[in-house]
Amino acid sequence: MALVWLLLSAVGVLVFTLLPDAFSPAVQDHLPRAIVLTLGVVTGCMVFACALALVIDRYRHNDVTAALHDLALAIHDVRILRHFSRRVAATPVKAFHPLIGDLNGLLDEVEEWQLSLQAKNARLMRTALHDPLTGLPNRAAFRHAVSRVMQDNVARRSAALLFIDGDNFRAINEAWGHAAGDSVLIEVAKRLTVTGGKSERIFRLAGDQFVLILSEINTEHDVQRLATTLSGRLLRPFGLPDGSTAAITFRISYALTCEHETSETLLDLAGKNRHALWQRHSNAP
Repeated sequence: MALVWLLLSAVGVLVFTLLPDAFSPAVQDHLPRAIVLTLGVVTGCMVFACALALVIDRYRHNDVTAALHDLALAIHDVRILRHFSRRVAATPVKAFHPLIGDLNGLLDEVEEWQLSLQAKNARLMRTALHDPLTGLPNRAAFRHAVSRVMQDNVARRSAALLFIDGDNFRAINEAWGHAAGDSVLIEVAKRLTVTGGKSERIFRLAGDQFVLILSEINTEHDVQRLATTLSGRLLRPFGLPDGSTAAITFRISYALTCEHETSETLLDLAGKNRHALWQRHSNAP
């Protein structure tokens, strides 16, 4: 008998036909064993191939799972935690490379937009809380700072407000113009800043009205001593753009925060004291 083989690899089928009288008797005796051995080898190869395919598939499955997990974590961190610097790590799964590249590129743009927005908000906040002429914090910033001091029981026991109001500033605007008036206001801010230390914060309320929030005040005498120092600095003539000089008088008043429970009562009394001081100066000969 002769053995004719036909391997249909596309469907994985072995077809063989035995033809009589094609082999010698000796070969025919060993033919069944050869067939069994051949089928065993083929079966073993198929089993090995299947096992290898399962291992490869498992590794690919783990890579895909890890990639999807990292992708989900990145989206969660950006959306929920607002971590705009988060990026998706590289993965061995090539099919994910375009997606990860596009997503990381999008995150780059989002982070850049977020940083730009933060910078813009910071500029707007500074504009809202600072005087554009002198650069000092303005009235809104002052009220916020006073409120924080009054809410802090420790700070409230050792703080004070020192108000500085100009008397004849309008005369400078009328005589030399607004440019001269602006130069005087800038110089006032500089003199107050030079006088102030770490325990003093300076604000411009409006026009020629300034205020200092003092901390680490142990006695009322501490406030009076600083008021005297400020008065000496502010009494010096102010240089004007045309080379001339002008003298300005200032009214200085103060209020101790420890005598009040809320910022409203503190500022109300401070306003009344400033008005009374202005009336005394106006009625003075």
